[in-house]
Amino acid sequence: MPNNKITFGLRNVHYSIATQDTQGAWSFATPVALPGAQEFSSDIVGGSTSVYADDIIYYNLVQNAGRTLTLKLTELTEEFKTDVLGYQKLANGNLVEVVNATPVTFALGLEFQGDIKARRAWFYLCNVTPVSESSKTKADSIEANSVTLNITARPIQVGDALVTNCVAAVGDSNYTNFLTTAPVLPDID
Repeated sequence: MPNNKITFGLRNVHYSIATQDTQGAWSFATPVALPGAQEFSSDIVGGSTSVYADDIIYYNLVQNAGRTLTLKLTELTEEFKTDVLGYQKLANGNLVEVVNATPVTFALGLEFQGDIKARRAWFYLCNVTPVSESSKTKADSIEANSVTLNITARPIQVGDALVTNCVAAVGDSNYTNFLTTAPVLPDID
């Protein structure tokens, strides 16, 4: 199947709580939908350094230590706030931000459209920073508020490889259920 020439769209965002056992192995829970996705970006943590010798670039050192992800949403669900951000729901229905809650690791899944085929991705070991919130008054026109999540996706050990994400495209045998079943680590030979 040919490759996309362009990518557009963002939908089907999900998160899956990650748990590490006493031997260090990670497992992932059933994914939960996170509606209202507006924008997504991913940047490499790392870079490259040129080593000069014999009056040329002798070697190029490349470092990829994971990714920083930015996800903009229309609003955060109460479920995401309690599952991931450490909020507590009280008996009276109030939601309380607990600033000393233990950080929760999760996988982030999402779907991109393309001119030929859609792709779905899981970023495995994610942590999110506390969320800033803001709002503004209505004026002559109404502008919707948004929430931006700043996420770090660190590598996970798979055999001898370190991986941050896995992508499935239309036509792959696991594409249909890729975002609705618990993320699975790739089997790398």
